[in-house]
Amino acid sequence: MTAAVATGVRTELLDCIQANLAVLADRWGEPERHLALGATLRFQPRPGPDGLPTVDPPVRQHLAELTGHVGLVARHEHRHLDPTGQRALAERAAVVYAVGDSYHMPWLPYAGHSHMEHSYLVALHGEEALIGDAYDNETAWGAARPGDWTLPWARLPMADLAVVYTITDDYRPPSPSVRLDDPAAYLEAYARCGDPVAAARRLTAETWLMSRARKLHAAYRLHRGESLDAEAHLRRWDQLTATAFIALRRVERGRPAPGTLLTDLAAALTADRDVFATRPDQLEKP
Repeated sequence: MTAAVATGVRTELLDCIQANLAVLADRWGEPERHLALGATLRFQPRPGPDGLPTVDPPVRQHLAELTGHVGLVARHEHRHLDPTGQRALAERAAVVYAVGDSYHMPWLPYAGHSHMEHSYLVALHGEEALIGDAYDNETAWGAARPGDWTLPWARLPMADLAVVYTITDDYRPPSPSVRLDDPAAYLEAYARCGDPVAAARRLTAETWLMSRARKLHAAYRLHRGESLDAEAHLRRWDQLTATAFIALRRVERGRPAPGTLLTDLAAALTADRDVFATRPDQLEKP
């Protein structure tokens, strides 16, 4: 088995941690199993960069939930593996799932520009490393598209986490759940932030993450046969993502951000409850 990116994965719905779990879930499970990565829709902010809250969960917490949703089980797990360590692990396994710093990943447009936790798959390819990455996004430095790359092992980044996964035989698709905290404190933190560039930069990432999460959750519920009227709401989230990007470009030029951004975000977060928790038993307490 190689690290090659699988076809059929809905890459446009996935974040950079989910994307490569999706490849493994569909490869070892069945087509569209990866949609279960969106089984739980969360809005549970935590302290994040620049003193601002974030909806992006810690990687290990995120992985624990995601792998449970698609039936992946960690067989070997290692922290802080350099390229030599990754090669040794890949010699014992068909494919390794790894998380590192996007700044040091030469196949990504983030390389040399932006630090973030990003996943990839790695396998042996003769004397070189075969990298697979299903991430799909437009970035400020160009497009990131799913693909495979062959690299000398020395060019691999440090893997903060490297895992060899297996898949369970008794998999049962999870029931959808919705866990939405009150957004007041989250919105207030951005409203009173004294650094408009930092706030706009974070909101650009936050709205992107929230938009994809809602699309993936909706796709999973539709895949299960639910009747879900979410299309207009998802377009609203797309517009919010675009507005946040425009706001960032404006404040970077010393101009004020669009005044409606936080108001529109508040309205979208409030509407999530009506759109996604259509029955009382679908709304779980945090």
